[in-house]
Amino acid sequence: MSINAQDTLTQLQNNTNQVTYQNGRKNLGTGKLDREGFIQLILAQLQYQDPTAPQDNTQMLTQQLQLEQADQMKEMVNATKFSQAGSMVGREATLPDAKWNFDANASDSPEWDYQTNMPKSVTGTVESVMFDNTHGKALVKINGTYYDADKIQQISAAPVPQQNI
Repeated sequence: MSINAQDTLTQLQNNTNQVTYQNGRKNLGTGKLDREGFIQLILAQLQYQDPTAPQDNTQMLTQQLQLEQADQMKEMVNATKFSQAGSMVGREATLPDAKWNFDANASDSPEWDYQTNMPKSVTGTVESVMFDNTHGKALVKINGTYYDADKIQQISAAPVPQQNI
């Protein structure tokens, strides 16, 4: 019995593409389908379409337009987050004392204040703002430490320094 290597490779490729297509379909509508997954789904649709009834070009263009609009909306949301955080520079902010962990790309858990039965908080002047495009997070620097700007609970004008006369 002889094995045709080309047929075996083709069958493996078809099986892989079918699994990718099915995974894409399964995640459709769950919010788990990212840009890469969407493109894989489109490519699988093209590969498995019926050659006698190809996919409508209008539908493909509509899907591409929707993908571009979603990307633009994400960029606009990120720009808004950064702008809002930037407007806090020089102002006093209060938020849970949950420092930003750059290794985990998440906030650490704040220490607990057992007297108030609430998380401990930190209050200080926002020194600067940094934006992480990869994770869509605006970070504020207070007292030399970065915090997630989404966690800010209160903003007020920076205290006026007292001058000794």
